[in-house]
Amino acid sequence: MLLVAHRTPLTSSGCARLAAAGATLFEVDVQLSHGSLVVSHFMPLLGLPGWLEYDNRRLRWTPRARRDPSLHEVSEVVPGDREILLDLKERSAVRRLELTRRIAAELLDRPRYRVSGGTARDLDELRGAGFRTWRTIGSRRDLDVVLAEGPLRDEAVSVRHALLTRSTVERLHSIVPTIVAWTVNDLTRARTLVALGVDGLTTDDSSVMIRVGP
Repeated sequence: MLLVAHRTPLTSSGCARLAAAGATLFEVDVQLSHGSLVVSHFMPLLGLPGWLEYDNRRLRWTPRARRDPSLHEVSEVVPGDREILLDLKERSAVRRLELTRRIAAELLDRPRYRVSGGTARDLDELRGAGFRTWRTIGSRRDLDVVLAEGPLRDEAVSVRHALLTRSTVERLHSIVPTIVAWTVNDLTRARTLVALGVDGLTTDDSSVMIRVGP
């Protein structure tokens, strides 16, 4: 069972605690800031980088002095025997292209990283550069598109858990070997998904990792 720690802590002690609970991968949201790879869950509001940003229901003002941690800094606090899942967060085609090219240029330890995203073209480029890729499915439309494509070249799909039923799991398994459900913080739902045949779970809750892990 793949257990993905959602929202990787920014301290080595926090990461060590999750690794001890069973986390096999640590997920980070990666995007660009002033041309550098940074880890941040906040996205520009109204497409205006450097001003007001949002993360689900949270807002923050981003003065010039604010600095999100670099991807390299976060990678250093993740235990060396654990892998890192990069969740691509840029939206515009231009910034996505720059993001994928910087990842390919700067991350030379390819085996340590996997990359997830919802755009097949971005994943194709990174897979061509030697990264393992996961296709993100966040909506019914995304699911329909992926199922219509047939066999995927990605090693996994990362699927919003509410979209998963036994039939959906079976159909996805016919085109991709690994299905990871996100974000699952309820133990009952986690156990249901395992019974349906998913291969991994993304969670914020270390107790879910402990109780459903191998």
